Amino acid sequence: MLPASGIITTKAQVLKKWIDSNEHMNVAYYLIVFEKGFDKYKDLIGMDINYIRTEQRSTVSLEAHICYHSEAMLGDELRVETRIVDFDSKRAHVYQEMYHDDRLLATQETLSISFDIKKRKTCDFDPRFIRHYKFLCETQVLTPIKGELGKSVKLSIKKSG
Repeated sequence: MLPASGIITTKAQVLKKWIDSNEHMNVAYYLIVFEKGFDKYKDLIGMDINYIRTEQRSTVSLEAHICYHSEAMLGDELRVETRIVDFDSKRAHVYQEMYHDDRLLATQETLSISFDIKKRKTCDFDPRFIRHYKFLCETQVLTPIKGELGKSVKLSIKKSG
């Protein structure tokens, strides 16, 4: 069942093997935790492992961007909130926020595309996924985004003279 808020919540706990030499969660594991949220959203819309195996259709990521706001430490209980912020017949713009309690740790934006596994090329989403995307996209707008949507990587260098 799709959440009434349009936001799909996933939980994880920071494990000892995720801790790096800086004594916080290594950047690689942020992606793993975000992926757990991505998998749950796919399951909820019906794009579960059974659908993927039977229909030979799934999604693949075209682009992803993570912003780190605060550290995750050993034992922290993490919450990932996943939402669809835009979509068309083949693509979905997925936005995720990772929290420890109410502290924003990181955000991730992903552009994913519907993918035919057999043909190894893009295809349209199943119409029921479009209906689910529409519901999720329309209802999530009632909850403000805490991170920055559409941020790019750049240095702000002022030229002198």
